[in-house]
Formats: sequence, structure tokens, C-alpha cells
Amino acid sequence: MRLKIQFDTVSKSSEIPVNYQYPLSAWIYRTIATGNHEFSDFLHNSGFTASGKTFRFFTFSQLFFPQGGFRVEGDRLRIVGAGCWFFVSFMVPVAVEHFIAGLFRNQLFTMGDRISQATFNVSSVEVLSDPLFHDEARFRCISPVLVSKRLENRNTAAYLAPEHPGYDQLLLNNLISKLTTAIATGLLLPEKEMAMQDIQFSFSLLNGPRKKGITVKEGSPEQTKIIGYNYDFSIKAPHILLRTGYLCGFGEKNSLGLGCVNLIH
Repeated sequence: MRLKIQFDTVSKSSEIPVNYQYPLSAWIYRTIATGNHEFSDFLHNSGFTASGKTFRFFTFSQLFFPQGGFRVEGDRLRIVGAGCWFFVSFMVPVAVEHFIAGLFRNQLFTMGDRISQATFNVSSVEVLSDPLFHDEARFRCISPVLVSKRLENRNTAAYLAPEHPGYDQLLLNNLISKLTTAIATGLLLPEKEMAMQDIQFSFSLLNGPRKKGITVKEGSPEQTKIIGYNYDFSIKAPHILLRTGYLCGFGEKNSLGLGCVNLIH
């Protein structure tokens, strides 16, 4: 399920941090909690787990603005237009899709950090039709894709650029883990003809990737910086894997607003 959510700003000029992904993620969790606190706690604290892998199974895009609708001023994003919009995708049972969409309608909320905040009103929530996927597609990142790898002599993971050797295999492994977890937890029915070890897969960049650093929990003791990349890409894989990436996000840390993509027609 994918939603397009339109915000209107309550005041004519509002400021939020450039690193708004974490506050926006927190608002999504809070919104779900208003309707189902247990499901929100489940997503936030445990998620869907199988074979030692855990996923939240949702992702969201960057904010989009009308022409001239914002200015970047240092580490602040000043909203000067009528509002903005973004996309959020969930892999959830069909039975709860209508319920979740309804939770976001008519919301009034404040988003920001200790330096600046903005108050928004949700003016519209549109439920988008799922695309029909085949075994090849072209995608455009509408939030950065993060892929990491543990390297020798490093205590932390290295964030990889799409040109890095093995990037495509790590991207595939992540998709397979999401798919197998979704099947194991009952979100998806298995496709009998698909053998995970015999997947035909290819990944190709269609333009130059753009590096994007994101600070999470900025200004707190838990502050960390992560790095993803925006790019267009072509991918060949079983259609169920492509649908999984579209709904759940490609790469890692999707519930922080990473790895959200749109189809390029």
C-alpha cells in the first residue's frame, strides 16, 4: 500500500531541520499509535522477524514542494509555500490498508527539533494503486538508498556507493531477506516456482549517484550520521522482489525514510 500525503502549513512561513527524516518517522509511528498502540509498539520496538532478520516493512520519501516553496538556510529548511507532500509505503495485510489510510486523514501535528518546529495540517491522503510488476523495472530514488558492509579493522560499517564492487549483491541479499521474512510472518504467500538460490538478477545505474548524508537524532547523545545515495536504476529480478522493494524500500533503514523509489515509465 502506498499513500500520497499532502500537508498544509498552519503559518505562512515555517522552519524545520534539514534532517527531518527522524522527526517525520516519529510522526508516522505516533499516527499509527493513535489507532493501534500495540501495532505501533510492535513496529517500533520489534518489527517483523524471521531467521534473525528484523524489518519494519515501511518506507517513506523525501518531502516535495511546489516551485519556490522552500529555502535551505544553513541546517534549516524554511517552508515559504502553501505546503508540501510525501509518499509512504507499507507492506501490511490488505484487511488493514483502509484502516491505516484513515489514521493519517485530518491530522494536525508539529514536526521539528529543539531549535525550530512547524505545524502542519494533513489536507489530503490519497491511496495509490499498486503498479503491476514484471521481472524488469526502472526506478528513481525519492529518498536515498543506504547499503553498508562490515569491513576489516573497522568498528562501524562502511556506507557503500552504488559503484562499489558487490553493491548489487548486497542489495539483492537485503531484498531476499525482506521477502523471506514477509513470507515467514504471513504477509506474503510464497511463490512455489521461485527458488531463492537461482534468482536471475542484474542492477544497472542509469545516472550518476548523488551522495546524501543524514543525521539521525540530531542534537541528542544518540546522534549518528548515515550516508545514502540518490540515483536512477534498472533492475532485473523476480517481480515479487521488485514489489517488495517498492513497498518496503531498497537497502537498509527504510523506516527512517531511506530507500523509497518510484517507477520510471
